[in-house]
Parts: sequence; structure tokens; C-alpha cells
Amino acid sequence: MNENKKAKNKKLLVGGIFALIVAVVAIVAITLNVKNTQKGGKSFTLTISSERDSFNETINGESDEEFLGTYLRTVEGLEYSESDYGIYITGYKGMTEDMDNQYWWCIYVGDEPATTGADEIPLTDGGSYSLVLTQGW
Repeated sequence: MNENKKAKNKKLLVGGIFALIVAVVAIVAITLNVKNTQKGGKSFTLTISSERDSFNETINGESDEEFLGTYLRTVEGLEYSESDYGIYITGYKGMTEDMDNQYWWCIYVGDEPATTGADEIPLTDGGSYSLVLTQGW
């Protein structure tokens, strides 16, 4: 009996340690994937450009919003659709995407193409964002 009790306790201990490791890994993963956002007012630039349409405009943005997608919904002339993944840019002041010719709006954060959708891009004070009508996949 004593051996069975020890074996059972050992299994419980191993199971408990495994559960603890899984919980720690989950907490670390969640922490690393949370986007750091800034509360309060932010000033930033939003450049909208289309080589196809010979167009380039820079907006000096001011917003209390935490994410670019929320701010973009307020930009006059911006055309977009909502999806399960957030806002999808379809045009600006009549310059629309053209999927038949592989034109689509690419979002840049600084000089780098965004790796997430606009609704997941944190707005930062002094940040620089661009919407570029891009051709090609």
C-alpha cells in the first residue's frame, strides 16, 4: 500500500509541475504578444501616396486613440471595409484598389511594411505611418 501511495503522489506531483509549466508558458506568450500602447494625446504623421495616381499627401495627425485602425476610421476621404480581421483600406479620395491589376493599399510603420492589420498597430507619439497604393503581390 505504501508503494502505491508513493506512486500516486509522484504522479500528482509530476502532473502539478506540468500544469505549472504550461501556465507559465501561456502567461509569457500572452505578455510577449500584447502590444504596448500609449494612453492620451499623440501627434504623428500619416502619409498617403499613390505612384499610379501621382499623389502624395502628409497629414499631421493628433489623436487620443490607441490604435491606427481606430484613427483611420476618422480620416476624411478614406475608404475602407470592415472584416473579421479589422479595417481593410480600399481607397482614398477616389484612388481605389484594383485587384485585377494587383493594386492594393499597404500600411507602413516608419519605413517598414506592417506585419499586422491597422487595428493592431499602436499609435505612438512622434510615430510615422504610411498608406501606399502598391502594385504586385
